Amino acid sequence: MIADHGLRTRCVIADDGTAPKYVGGLTRGRTGLVVDRDLKVHRDKLLEGDLKGSAVLELTAEPVTVETLRTVGRFIRENRLQTVVGLGGGSVLDAVKLAAIFTADPALTIFAERHAKRSGLLVLPPITNPNDRPKTILMPSTVGTGAEVSAVACLDTAVGRRLIASRNLAGDVAMLDAGHLATLPKYLVFEGLLEALLRVAGTMVGSQHSIFDDDGHVLIQRMVRLGERLTLYDTAELRLTAARLSMETHTGWALMGRNPYGARHWYLANELAYVTGARKMTATASVIGPIWAEITNGAAAWGDRRRLQQLWSAVTEAVPELDPDPAPGINHLIRRWGIAGLENIGGETLHLTTEAAIRNWGGSLPMLRGIDAAQIQYVLHSAARTHSLVRPTG
Repeated sequence: MIADHGLRTRCVIADDGTAPKYVGGLTRGRTGLVVDRDLKVHRDKLLEGDLKGSAVLELTAEPVTVETLRTVGRFIRENRLQTVVGLGGGSVLDAVKLAAIFTADPALTIFAERHAKRSGLLVLPPITNPNDRPKTILMPSTVGTGAEVSAVACLDTAVGRRLIASRNLAGDVAMLDAGHLATLPKYLVFEGLLEALLRVAGTMVGSQHSIFDDDGHVLIQRMVRLGERLTLYDTAELRLTAARLSMETHTGWALMGRNPYGARHWYLANELAYVTGARKMTATASVIGPIWAEITNGAAAWGDRRRLQQLWSAVTEAVPELDPDPAPGINHLIRRWGIAGLENIGGETLHLTTEAAIRNWGGSLPMLRGIDAAQIQYVLHSAARTHSLVRPTG
């Protein structure tokens, strides 16, 4: 989903490798660093620069759990931190965001535990004392989630993966440094670019006409053209542009006034990823083609057929080689970018994913309202057939 965080995130673009020289000017009071344990080189540069002497907590880049939040929360409290700098992918940044607000207002933890069973979405009440929340400076090392500026975060609980929304989750400062993106495997750059593209495309297809439709089409074209350039050569500048475009999907005009639950593919992909343990974009690559085929065939509960075709026409204007039909066209783009879907979706996976999708997002809930178990199973069956026959190229 998309969420209006209300509180504006300050976005800073640093020259390649210069974040260690400037981050100190953005902090306040006692500062700590939470970092992906695999980013040792970037960690050391920060600690040699403005963050010298700061407390450090290393995390493994994996889905955020309640135990993760306890660990980060304890780190914040024991060091009496007034600023938390987060460096890593979406899961590390989500851990920092969630721990910061749960530490500031412990009552939110009780609220989350009580409401986690009700649906896949938890909208947190306002923080009792906003000034108690430590300042967050978020520096992504990946592309696609836009976690550094978004007002949502994912949390794995005993009853499944939950999407947490709060205006206080958006980072106070989002800092992009091309050097932090240099070690990201190229296939993950493409996955992130696809994630950002589908955030805009899915939300537009699931929303009514808007005066900002042109902004959405232009942003999608920019991402597609960038992806095509990345297939030819890879530079720090292109990676930084990918991260900026990902950020723009949350902060720009493209999603202004849209249905916040319009990107319905996300909810199914989220459950498929949780059930299989696969990356979210691996699951997304499996289901997006079948969902778009359903929309093209008139299944309005998934999205608007006319708006999908208009959007895809903007894509094929940028890349004429793609199939003009949205469903085979998006699968073609996924293959061009070397993104793989799930190799197998067995019967148990199909059953568990369908059950979780309906329980967490369907029925009277707005996310998958109007979509029943049979429709979800049809999409998953189609995904299983498609990805058992097709493998990405390149």
